[in-house]
Amino acid sequence: MNYKRQFVNLSTLIILFLLSALPMMAQKEAEAKTVLEKTTQAFKKAGGIEADFTLTPYQHGVAQTPVKGSIQLMDENFRLTTPQMVTWFNGKTQWTYLPVNEEVNVSTPTREELESINPLAFLTLYKEGYNYRMGAQSTYKGKSVYEVTLTAEDFNRQWANLTLYINRTTLLPLYIKLKEAGKDYHIITIDNYRQGMGWKKSHFTFDPKQYPDAEVIDLR
Repeated sequence: MNYKRQFVNLSTLIILFLLSALPMMAQKEAEAKTVLEKTTQAFKKAGGIEADFTLTPYQHGVAQTPVKGSIQLMDENFRLTTPQMVTWFNGKTQWTYLPVNEEVNVSTPTREELESINPLAFLTLYKEGYNYRMGAQSTYKGKSVYEVTLTAEDFNRQWANLTLYINRTTLLPLYIKLKEAGKDYHIITIDNYRQGMGWKKSHFTFDPKQYPDAEVIDLR
């Protein structure tokens, strides 16, 4: 009888604990949404942002060769440059130039394809298909940060889980961890930002005159 009473008491305590945690969880979700919205607004107000980044893939927890690159963003447009490729996206059409074989692939990317290419895709990811909450990380490389975690509702998404460290002062991300459904993940560190670039729309569109020897392959 005593064991039964102890079990009932323990069950009651667990239920009370979970119920008391619900408002805290809701608060953390609201705080995370506020931070993500402020970050999105910071990008919009910047008038065009250029960022240098380092992307390090991890396979089974082992770091692979890092890739350095830069990304230029304005509204829904971006231009991504790495030693392996240059990608332009004007909000509808994507061009990917591969210097190794002098080839340009033209496509209309899906949401998942954009997520896999743009390291700052989380600016729109949180609005659909992801749950988010605040984490415990408070500093990164000596800077005060918010930690925000996004978890996909559908694990078939390109990224099952994202962890962001967002500078509390500038509201711009400094660190992004992109985890796939398995054990592999990528870590992106943002080295610096330049704001107020004010590009024209044509900056995010492939110009064949700049690449006269490239073969254009239309995949649309």
